[in-house]
Formats: sequence, C-alpha cells, structure tokens
Amino acid sequence: MILRPLHSAESANKQWLPAWQVVEQLQRQKYESCWMITQPSHAALAGEIAAKLRSPQFPKLDADLLRAIALHDAGWGIPDAQAITRSRSPKRQEPKSFLDTEIAEFLDAWTQSIQVAQSAGAAGAYIVSRHFQRLAEHRAGAAGDTERDCKKLQAFVTYESQRQKRLATKQSRSEKELELLTDLLQFCDLLSLYICSGARERVVFPECFGFKPRLSVQVEGYRLDPSLIETRANFSVAALRYPETKEISSTAIQIQIS
Repeated sequence: MILRPLHSAESANKQWLPAWQVVEQLQRQKYESCWMITQPSHAALAGEIAAKLRSPQFPKLDADLLRAIALHDAGWGIPDAQAITRSRSPKRQEPKSFLDTEIAEFLDAWTQSIQVAQSAGAAGAYIVSRHFQRLAEHRAGAAGDTERDCKKLQAFVTYESQRQKRLATKQSRSEKELELLTDLLQFCDLLSLYICSGARERVVFPECFGFKPRLSVQVEGYRLDPSLIETRANFSVAALRYPETKEISSTAIQIQIS
C-alpha cells in the first residue's frame, strides 16, 4: 500500500533531492488520516506513463511490454485488499506502507507479480523479474536484516537469475536491450511512486539513458526536464480515504505531466 497525505503541503525546500529519498521519507511517516493507493493501481499508472513516453533515447515499447509494466505489482493485490478490509472493519486498523512489510511478505508479492507478468510474454516477465532482483540486491547490500532474512533475499536473487536465463531464450531481445527496458520500467515505477505518495519536493531521478531527469511541481501539474512525455499528458489514480467518512470514502486523483 502507498500512503498519501490528505493534503500535500507546498515544499519550502528549493534543493533538488533524490526522488527515492523523498518517497521513502513520506512512506516512513505515520498518518492518523491519509489516502491509500494500492500497489496494483500505482503499477497501472506506471504503465500509462510508459505508454506516453516520447523520447528517442527510450527503447520502443510494444503492447506486451506496456502490459508487463502495468502489471508489475499485481502480486500485491490480495495483501492490499486485505489491508483495505482491515481499515474498514469495526476494529479499524491503520494501513501500513509497503516499506513496513516483512521480507517474507514482499518477496512473496514480488514472486506473484513476476508470475502474473509472464502472461504478457517472456520479455515483459524478464524485466519485471530483473526489476525485483535489483531491489533485492540493493536490500541485501544494506545493513540491518537478520542472517535468516539475508538468506531469503539471496535465494530470491539466485532463483530469479535462473528464471531470467529461461525467459531470455524465449524472446529475441539481447541482454543489453532487456537491461535498458528494465531501466525504463524502474524510471516509470519511481515516477509513479513519487506522484502517488503526494510528494511536492523538486527531485532528480537516477541516471538513465545518458541523463538524469528532474521533476518539479508547477501550478498546472508536474514538469519533467528534459521533457520525456507527450505534451500535457493527463492521468488519474484511484485512492481510498483512511478513515472513511460519510462524505468521502474514495477519490480519483487527477495528474498532469508536461
């Protein structure tokens, strides 16, 4: 689950901050009330963003790859639905961010997501697998996990390496092309996470395709530099209110990127 403040305040910080750092800070906060955006909804937004990319540096995306990007967090569907049910129950439970899940839980969600992505073809499944493998490698390189959890992460990395070898033989793209497609998925993923989390800070994204995209919040919406998306692209993402009220239980957050 992605948690978003009910009202996102303007940021007084004029510095350019790493995009993931800003997302992480917002997801580590505790909210008495907030919007809840499911991981599958966030992934669908990432897929819509990918479909409107308009930069010659980016690899061409066919319908199967766009579908894989849109499904890359499908494995969170059941855990997020259960969290919504708990948040609506008489003994109302506060929703928790995806960053507060246990390793076993998110590894299971990642594995389920990869399996769903296989319905979009071998190349799409490959980049989703590689995406989560990169995240697992990054987590394994950070301190703080128990030895048992580190072994789970390493087992996941090893298994996905084997899966990727099998998938690579079932499609025609080179390993280099697949790595670039994974970069593209991760850019769209992080951009969607930033938007869904309600962040307002100026941010810079990790370097990809020879440049570091920057994103700022304008009166009319978000502005990317360089411009990577078709002019005045409009999106929306569904959000549920926590706690729900008689007046408001859900909304559609409108987004414009230029």
